[in-house]
Amino acid sequence: MNKKKKRMIYRISVLGLLAVMVFYAAYESMKEEPETAMTSQGKQAPNFAGETVANEMLVLSNELEGKTLINFWGSWCEPCKREMPALENAHSKYKDDGFKVISINLGQSDFIAGQFIDQYQLTFPVMIDQDGSIKEAYRVGNLPASFLVDEKGVIEEVHEGELSEEMLEGWIN
Repeated sequence: MNKKKKRMIYRISVLGLLAVMVFYAAYESMKEEPETAMTSQGKQAPNFAGETVANEMLVLSNELEGKTLINFWGSWCEPCKREMPALENAHSKYKDDGFKVISINLGQSDFIAGQFIDQYQLTFPVMIDQDGSIKEAYRVGNLPASFLVDEKGVIEEVHEGELSEEMLEGWIN
């Protein structure tokens, strides 16, 4: 085989490989976006169960009588700290109407979570997600993250970031 034929075969091989790579990249970009917390609106809320910091057993499916706000937080998170008074106010104001707040701390100790609960005088249930399984089920990326779930267990609203009292009022009403 002469040099011209070898060069031609080499060039065709390289071009073929490039074409395959371009088609693969195009195929990958057409795939659906990965699910995130924000894409869970309208879907069934993942059920979870565990003990609260107050040593009470909590199962989400047993709590769904009215609207339930599931809120993920950490004590190091400044927006989490700022929104806690609004969550407590909404819980106190609407609990007799069937509204509940379930708060999920991400992997901190009972001691640190307890200090946070005392500091903000929280009266709603707080769970600690030690292994991250609840966070993973809800696809939480940024904190705070909040999910409003209806009595059938369907996620009505999702918000990543600090909730205001006005936003909570709108969600509840």
